[in-house]
Amino acid sequence: MRLLLLTLSLFLAPAAATAQTALVEPYLQAAQPGTVTVRWETDTGTESRLSWGETAALGNEATGDSWASGGGTVLHRVTLTGLTDGAAIHYQAHADSWSSAASRFVVPTPAPDSVRLVAMSDMQQDSGNPGVFASIVQQGVIPFVTGETGAELDAAIQGVLIPGDLVTTGWDYASWASTFFAPAAPLFAQVPVWPVPGNHEADSQYFFDYFDLPENGTTGQEEHWWWTDIGNVRVIGLDSNSGYTTNAQLDWLDQTLSVTCNEPSVDFVIAQLHHPYKSELWIPGENLWSGLVVARLEEFSTSCDTPSVHLFGHTHGYSRGQSRDHEHVWVNVATAGGHIDYWGDYPQADYPEFVTSQDEYGFSVIEVTDGAAPTLRLRRVSQGSEDLPRDNEVRDDLTVKTVNAGPATPQALTPSGDDVPEPEATTLVGSAFTDPDGDAHGSTHWQVAADCASFEAPLRDVWVQHRNEYFGEDLQAGDDLTDTFLDDLDPETDYCWRLRYRDQALAWSDWSAPVQFRTARASFTENLLSNPGAEDGVADWTVVEGVLESLESGECDGVAPRTGERYFAVGGLCESSATAEATQRVSLALYMAQVDDERATARLRAWARDWGGDDEPAVQIAFLDGDDVELSRSERLARAEQSWGELEISAAVPIGARAVVVHLFGTRNAGDDNDSYLDDLELRLQFDETAGDDDDATGGDDDDATGDDDDSGGGDGCDCGGGGSGALLLPLALGIGWRRRTV
Repeated sequence: MRLLLLTLSLFLAPAAATAQTALVEPYLQAAQPGTVTVRWETDTGTESRLSWGETAALGNEATGDSWASGGGTVLHRVTLTGLTDGAAIHYQAHADSWSSAASRFVVPTPAPDSVRLVAMSDMQQDSGNPGVFASIVQQGVIPFVTGETGAELDAAIQGVLIPGDLVTTGWDYASWASTFFAPAAPLFAQVPVWPVPGNHEADSQYFFDYFDLPENGTTGQEEHWWWTDIGNVRVIGLDSNSGYTTNAQLDWLDQTLSVTCNEPSVDFVIAQLHHPYKSELWIPGENLWSGLVVARLEEFSTSCDTPSVHLFGHTHGYSRGQSRDHEHVWVNVATAGGHIDYWGDYPQADYPEFVTSQDEYGFSVIEVTDGAAPTLRLRRVSQGSEDLPRDNEVRDDLTVKTVNAGPATPQALTPSGDDVPEPEATTLVGSAFTDPDGDAHGSTHWQVAADCASFEAPLRDVWVQHRNEYFGEDLQAGDDLTDTFLDDLDPETDYCWRLRYRDQALAWSDWSAPVQFRTARASFTENLLSNPGAEDGVADWTVVEGVLESLESGECDGVAPRTGERYFAVGGLCESSATAEATQRVSLALYMAQVDDERATARLRAWARDWGGDDEPAVQIAFLDGDDVELSRSERLARAEQSWGELEISAAVPIGARAVVVHLFGTRNAGDDNDSYLDDLELRLQFDETAGDDDDATGGDDDDATGDDDDSGGGDGCDCGGGGSGALLLPLALGIGWRRRTV
């Protein structure tokens, strides 16, 4: 009996040794009309065989190839050709002794009535929340789309787009199967996936071994950049990683867009690349090369009358916006797994292009229709955050139309030729918004020029969108977009202004007829402060206590300036002190008559913010007599908020005052840095002209009544938005509990 058992065990041993295990279940690649590729991975074996058919009975067999992977496993591929367009194909994969579960896919058609794509990125596994990607796919994408459409999964979605960071470390071979393919197996078995590499792929060959991407890129770099058509959408994949941000890739993109411009079957272009050009949630993640891509897509959309979208990731949160002068949409489709870049985690900025940024997990659904008037609808579906979970809540919704009548041309109402507004307080007012298609008001663009003959180089250029969700708050709530406020025009000067309206489907109206006006005499002097925005370092400021620094955006883990290139850190970041004070003394010698006639009022304005809502930037003014003895002091105003906001002090100048001293303070209440930031300081005098000699109302300084606006006010002077394309932005940089992450 022992001999029989031994013989039997020896006989069975080889069979057990050759039993196979699937490491990666079947997933779809290279789907085109008439052809689809099925890929999978096993631990051993060489056979690559597919049973398939247009019914569950299958009935057909196809074989493919297999090869050893870099991880010591076996990769399999079978490509089916000659398939019926639009047919539902049932299939089952085999590799020697292993067989997959039965699955199904739909063969693409050349010109479907509509296509639906899912876009998501940065699903690299967060050790603190390892199940996010599985939830995004299995509790998010699949039930949301199938439940909404009532269709089977393979018919409901035509492709999955992923702009990078599929895994945590691209050279960790086992993680591809366990953290990327396994959570997405139910989706990828029925819907083809089209990824581009992110920085976490680390230029690993494993990325290119796993995916069959179009080989129509530059010779030698074919799968790094490529294009494919999905219905009437041309999808362009790009590689924004170091080593590939080359002129060769840009030249290829130029050529691809040039060809696409003449393709009547292409109604929309969607490009995907990993790195953002601008990132509201994580400024250090920005990539200037990506801006070269965006510029090309913008130009293509305008010159070829074809709307475009660029999808990106890298920053772990959702953002969506659009270019001002082009039908081009910006979308960060993260995060589907990587730890969220929460508000306050990093240097952050409020860019005029973006209408919303959300520190949440989620995915995006893109639905494109064909026909006489094709449309592209983009929606963000959110699963919320660790602290505020959401159940597949639609948090953003945009529809772009290829056929879209723009809004009615607005009228520039006031100021007009008969109006004489104050140069420090001019409000531009336009007529009510109307749109022939019933689209809602999307944005307004105002321009002010020296005369009505040309607006090529406007003196003021203000663009404001209908929505600006930033740091969890819509900063544009309640604005009807028909007026804007300017506080930095020159006195007794002729100007001309105009405006245009945009609907939320991205069509602009024509410009209004330009209207001329003249500003009144200045009611304030010029800005009396030197170096009011830290652009000249800390020159002209005297440090009384602690540290005063002039910082550039992000320097020493700081924030972005409100305007210009620099801002004051009162208390310091590169070096820090718990408390700090700096002053600037301004002589009132030119204004003694008005001061002693009790006709002078001093106004100090400053923009302030901190990092996490704890530290306290503050300002104050004091008046000195001829012997530098203090006569009086204003209240001390502080602002402990995580965004730039204005402080204003107005105080009567006492008789006998011969100098005013501006005090800057910074107080650290939490953390290791003194996050007390000030920018765009402005000290002006106003005179009561009901008494005294009007000829002296501005202290004999009329020629300089508005001072150096570039340093004192900056930007466009609007409290509600940023400048136009190419203009200096007004970023709001925020932060709580600084942390760093690997890029």
